Amino acid sequence: MSTTKVRNSNYELMRIVSMFLIVLYHVIYHGQVLQNCHNEGAKIILELLEFFTLVHVNSFILLSGYYQSTSRFKQSKLWSIINASLFYRIVIMGLLLSLGIITLNKVTIFREAFPININEYWFIKCYILLYCLSPFINKGLKNFDKKSFQKLLVVMFIIFSILPVMTGRLFFENNGFSLYQFVYMYIIGVYLRRYPLDKSYIFKVMSKRMYQLTLVFIFFLSLTLNYVFYKYASSLTGINTIIDELSSYITSNAMLYNNPFVVIQTIAYFAFFGTLSIKSKLINKISALTIGVYLIHDNNFVRALIYDALKINNGPIYSYKFIIYVIIISIVIYLCCLIIEWLRQLLFKFVYNLKISYKIREKYYHFINNIHFVKIEESKEEV
Repeated sequence: MSTTKVRNSNYELMRIVSMFLIVLYHVIYHGQVLQNCHNEGAKIILELLEFFTLVHVNSFILLSGYYQSTSRFKQSKLWSIINASLFYRIVIMGLLLSLGIITLNKVTIFREAFPININEYWFIKCYILLYCLSPFINKGLKNFDKKSFQKLLVVMFIIFSILPVMTGRLFFENNGFSLYQFVYMYIIGVYLRRYPLDKSYIFKVMSKRMYQLTLVFIFFLSLTLNYVFYKYASSLTGINTIIDELSSYITSNAMLYNNPFVVIQTIAYFAFFGTLSIKSKLINKISALTIGVYLIHDNNFVRALIYDALKINNGPIYSYKFIIYVIIISIVIYLCCLIIEWLRQLLFKFVYNLKISYKIREKYYHFINNIHFVKIEESKEEV
């Protein structure tokens, strides 16, 4: 009988769900489903689906803060992400070029083949920067007591969420797709690891079931309030200049990741998965494949082709059945990307175990470990 311990799968399940929400969001957004929908009832359902999915990116960053706050920085993790990104960019570009589906100039080809592309995978770029900053963030937060930490979170909530929305990002720019947002969410994740919500004064008196129901209620209340504000603000357009400006602030920020309602919605979503007690090798294995789903389906070239090929954005939508089609297509894209990423990881594992790979890694780490930015010479004192 195997005695191998299986780690908890509650947050691994969250990774799987969150990545599916990303795919669903991209199908609706990049597939221009809402713009093409001419059925008001179906449009409302699609909008609510989009608002439901908005927790996806924030939840990944919260999880990074939750785990990385007690973990060491590892170059191998950084290179794993960079290598996966580079692999898909080169392979996808090469495949589409060879099939004659796309034509590119030399500058674009060079840019796609560069290890860190400045024009693709915004999430990966911000995550790499955040991961490099994480040891310093952890060190800075190490001596914070609970009260000081809470004051910091309140100040950050005002600066990174309230002010950008209230001022249309004129006073402070944070559109939710920035490093600011990643650091902000990371710090919330660190707080939730150190001071779990279920141990707080408000929630610790509740039973587990009541706590879960409360989190679900907070999630949907935040979603509903955000959507109601969005629809109400949209209806006020055309009254006068001041109202129009306020309306544009609310509508343009409603679906951004730094929106106060989205932040609260994400915390409730994250905390709910923390209440689950699941241990599953299958869930853990699938979770490890989710980064590939993002890298494949949101590749610049793939994104331009996939929704045309699947007939997502090629005409007006009148039927409620199209909502089911959108969900089914999202599932198909998700599963296909999982399989491709599984194959890539098998290939990389094979290459990783080659003797030549071992020698390259050995020389690289020997070189890195022997870099000295400041040369220190020992001085001998005469006695």
